[in-house]
Amino acid sequence: MGPPRAGQPGDPGLNVVDEVGVGPHPEPWPDDARLDPELLAGGDRRNVVDRYRYWLREAIVADLDGRRHPFHVAVENWEHDFNIGTVVRNANAFMAAGVHIVGRRRW
Repeated sequence: MGPPRAGQPGDPGLNVVDEVGVGPHPEPWPDDARLDPELLAGGDRRNVVDRYRYWLREAIVADLDGRRHPFHVAVENWEHDFNIGTVVRNANAFMAAGVHIVGRRRW
């Protein structure tokens, strides 16, 4: 018995419930400039909320930019701080308009 190997989407031994995302979109495809023809044809396995399934990345970014909140987040970096990335990711998750790092830019 060999070492275990990670399953890949499409492997016969991989359960359908183990796959992430959705398969190809049934035809006829919707007429929407935000949709990516490659994702419609091959399925969308990205980690996005369902509202953005099959959308082009640029269309998702444009939609999020239109929904951003007006607040900004400021982080003061006194020392070598590894938590700045966490603050930036959380600010993006809450759709902050911007993130400002004050102090030394070493992390």
